[in-house]
Amino acid sequence: MRSPTGQLKNMGKLVEMIQNAVSTGRIDVAEQLAGQMDNYLLSELIQSLYKEGYVALAKERLLQIEPRLLREPTPPFLELSLIWAEICYDERNYEEAAPIFEALAEQNPDFAAARFGAASCYLQLAITNLERRIQLYHPPKSEQEKICKYLDDFHQALNLIQASGWHTKWSTTQVRHFPAKSSTRLH
Repeated sequence: MRSPTGQLKNMGKLVEMIQNAVSTGRIDVAEQLAGQMDNYLLSELIQSLYKEGYVALAKERLLQIEPRLLREPTPPFLELSLIWAEICYDERNYEEAAPIFEALAEQNPDFAAARFGAASCYLQLAITNLERRIQLYHPPKSEQEKICKYLDDFHQALNLIQASGWHTKWSTTQVRHFPAKSSTRLH
């Protein structure tokens, strides 16, 4: 019979092996180690994939999780919810990402990245709506000038928020793992 300490030690070694397999590009080994049944190991696999820039693979694994668990973040899925929100943001799905960021900020009020993520989503939505307004309604020049002023202000605010570093920053090594031709816009 194994002791609880031994089980935790073995789990820690398994997590380390998953992380090492992903970092060395042995995704197949990492997936075998994570298995299919354990949410904790699946979570570790997804986090490792995302951390190493395998965004598309991380997204595939996230889609295996019940959507409610990602949209209404609770432990042990908080980190996965953050990853899902970033992926949604990068895919310009701001309506899905914003409430996840807000829920994460509610769970942990000191988590500034979640608040900045939500603010970025709302600014992106405002920019999109204003640009759409110009395209659809062709307002008079005076109205367009006002809208352009708002757009400039929103873009400046968005640049300030982006400068906070709330979103995962990707190194050149991580970027190599991105899909060759992706519909996502990654930062």
